[in-house]
Amino acid sequence: MPAVERDTGLGTTYERIAVARMLERFAERRDVRRALEGPVDGITGIAGLNSIPLAQRGTSVELQLADQGQVDLAKRVWHELGLTDRSEIRVSSGGRLDVDGKAYDLVWNFNALPQSDDPESLVAEMCEASSRYVLIFVSNTWNYGFPVHRLHHFAAGDAWSHGDIAAMNVPLIERLLRGNGFRPVERLVVDTPWWPDIDSPIEEVIATFLPFLKKRVSGSKRLEHYTWRWDDLPYFDPAKREALMAEIGKHFAIERSAPSAIKLLFAHHRGVLAERTTE
Repeated sequence: MPAVERDTGLGTTYERIAVARMLERFAERRDVRRALEGPVDGITGIAGLNSIPLAQRGTSVELQLADQGQVDLAKRVWHELGLTDRSEIRVSSGGRLDVDGKAYDLVWNFNALPQSDDPESLVAEMCEASSRYVLIFVSNTWNYGFPVHRLHHFAAGDAWSHGDIAAMNVPLIERLLRGNGFRPVERLVVDTPWWPDIDSPIEEVIATFLPFLKKRVSGSKRLEHYTWRWDDLPYFDPAKREALMAEIGKHFAIERSAPSAIKLLFAHHRGVLAERTTE
């Protein structure tokens, strides 16, 4: 399957910036010299971008992706940003991590757990590979749009493509981390705009539930406006991101300042950061 060469839509743009800013804050607070991300990417669009903010702050990153096409394109992006010497990018071994024990300061992934055929074993592999931190993000089932999201897939006849909902369980993830010698130290939410977590333009969603409006629904201009090729990404260039934030910064109001209880209802993703407690 050819790799996706564009990020498309305001939702993906927002998500990229939110995740990048979260990792930048993480890197400022904690010394992470070597990180592993995998075994899959977890964000719609161009695969292999998530850990770039870590590398830009001096971390050496190993990245595992689903197929060779994704790997080849990711290498082009990292080279374009001058980060080739801080990255090792390869295909994951059948959706598993194949690395040395305690070889990384941070092992993390974004939405990989629900896609795994054995989430419990994947958490154990992540813990085995990390000497200090494990960070896991999954979709937030508490988001107010999550049931609408599921209903939309059913009504549109689209197969559910977001993985095992049972694995989107933060208390369960914390229990698995404790069982592997890690202490959860922080719960996080990220990607917290005001709109619900729906993976199609809202116009398409409305037309699915109200078919008589289908002929009136046109393609979303947001998809055309917020489209970025692999060689013109605005997230990782300070000047480009500042210009983009001047345009879309108002959508970050909840992410910036809302109480945690409010954020939980709007966040598209929840995460757990854990620290090793055993030798």
